[in-house]
Amino acid sequence: MENYLVFLRSIVELLITPRFLLLMAIFVVIGILLGALPGISVNMSLILALPLTYGMDTRTAMVVLLACYNGAQTGGLISAIMLNIPGTSSAMTTTFDGHPMALKGEGGRALGVGILTSVVGGTISFLLLIFLTPVIAKFAINFGPWEYFAIGIFSLTMITAVVGDDMAKGFLAALIGMALAMTGTDSVTNVIRFNFGNHALDGGVTTTALMSGFFAIPELLKLVMKDKDETLEVLKAKKFKGYGISFKEYLSQWKNILRSAFLGAYTGVLPGIGSSAASVLSYSIGKKRNKDGHLWGTGCVSGIIASETANNACIGGALIPMLALGVPGSTSAGILMSSLNLHGITTGPLVFQKEVNLVYMMFAVCFVANFLVLILERLMLNGFIKVLTLPRRIIMVEVMAMCFIGAYSSRSNPTDLIIFVVGGFLGYFLQKAGVKRAPIVLGYILCDIVEKNFRRGMSMTQMNMTPMFTSPIAMAFLLVAAFVMVRTVIQNIKAKKTRKAGEEEPETNI
Repeated sequence: MENYLVFLRSIVELLITPRFLLLMAIFVVIGILLGALPGISVNMSLILALPLTYGMDTRTAMVVLLACYNGAQTGGLISAIMLNIPGTSSAMTTTFDGHPMALKGEGGRALGVGILTSVVGGTISFLLLIFLTPVIAKFAINFGPWEYFAIGIFSLTMITAVVGDDMAKGFLAALIGMALAMTGTDSVTNVIRFNFGNHALDGGVTTTALMSGFFAIPELLKLVMKDKDETLEVLKAKKFKGYGISFKEYLSQWKNILRSAFLGAYTGVLPGIGSSAASVLSYSIGKKRNKDGHLWGTGCVSGIIASETANNACIGGALIPMLALGVPGSTSAGILMSSLNLHGITTGPLVFQKEVNLVYMMFAVCFVANFLVLILERLMLNGFIKVLTLPRRIIMVEVMAMCFIGAYSSRSNPTDLIIFVVGGFLGYFLQKAGVKRAPIVLGYILCDIVEKNFRRGMSMTQMNMTPMFTSPIAMAFLLVAAFVMVRTVIQNIKAKKTRKAGEEEPETNI
C-alpha cells in the first residue's frame, strides 16, 4: 500500500513541477512527430533523445525518454492512415482499415479513434505494470545465477523463433549481437578481451553508438539510392468532433479493446517479439472473433481499435520484465535499460528495494505522458500532418547529424564515431541479406545476462552444472526454450517442404 502512495505522490509531483510537465509535453510532441515520419522508428526516436539525457539526473532522464516513447509509439498511426505508410512498424496493421477510411473521406475519424484507443491500450498495460511488476520482482528476488541464466537462454530462443522461416539468420543475428557485447572489459574479471590489439576498444562497443548506426544509416542509404527526392502526398482529413466516436459506440467494443490490450501486454512481456507482432496477432484474432470481421480491411473502426490498442499496450508489457527481471521485453525497453545503466541503476528485483521512488516515478510518467498524448496529439493533429509533406531526405540528413552527435557525446570518444559508421554499414548489409536487426540488438543486451550468470553459477558450484537442472524455475525456462526451438524447427521444415512442393508442381494447361 505504501508503494502505491509513492506512485500517487509521484503523479502529483509531475503535475505541480513546471520543469517535469514542460519536458513531458515537449518530448511527447517530439515523439509523436518522429513516430509519424516514415523511416524513423520508435527505437530511433529513443536513440535521438538518449544523448540529451546524459547531463540530467536519472528522474529527469526517465521523464524525457518515457514521454518520447509514449509519443512515438502513437505517432505512427498518423502516416499509416493518411499516407498508407506506417510511421512505425507496429502501425502496419493500422493501414489495413485506416487508409481505406481516409480514402472515403473519414481520415479524421480514423485518426481520432486511433489516438483514443492507443491511450486506452497504454493505460490498461500501465495498470498491469503497476500491479504485476512488484509481485514478479518479489518472486524473483530469490533467483540465483542459474535461474537468470535460464531466463536469458529462454529470451534468446524467443528472438530466433520470431525472425521468420530462416532460423539460421535468427541465430546469426543473435550471435553477432553477443559477439559485439563481449568486446572490451569483462564484467566478471575486469580483464580486457577481444579488442584485437586496439586500445580504443578497451571500453567495449557502446550501446548508443551501435544502435544509432544500426537503425539510422540503413535508412539514410536507402533514401540516397533513390533517384528522386519524394515529397509524399497527404490526404486531407475532414474536420471531426471529439475523437470521431461516441462513448456508447466505443464502449460497445469492450471485448475487442480488452482482448487487444491483454494480447499486446502479453506479447510485450515476451522478450524479442515486440509491438509489430502484437498488432498483427491482435488484428488476426480480432478479425476471427468480431461479428464484423468480414468487413475488416475495407475501412472498419474495429480493425483500427484492435491494432492500435495492442501496439500501445506493448509499452507497459515490455517494461515489466525489464524492471522486475532485468531482461528487456523489446528493443525499446533495452534502450531504456541502457539509459538506466548509464545513470548507475541496475534493473532487476533489487531495484524495488534500492530505487523504489524512481520506479514509481517511472510508472507515474507513463500515466501522465499517456494522457498528454491524448490531449496534445488531438490538438496538434493538423500540424503533424503538414510535417509529413516535407522532403524525406531533408529530415533524414538532420536525423543523421543528431545521431553522430549522440554517438560521440556518450563517452566523448572518437572511436564511437567509427563504431557508429561500421555498425551502420553492417546493419545495412545484414538487412540486404535478410537478417533482421532487432535480434542483433537484443542479443547484444542479453549477452551480459547469459554470460555473467553462467560464469557466476559455475564459480559458486565449483564448475558443477547440476544445480541448474535441480532448480525447478531454471528447468521450467529451459524446457520452454527447448519446446520453442523444437516447434520452430518443425514449423520451418514443414514450410520449406510446402514451398518446395509448390515449386515442383507441374503446370496444367487449360
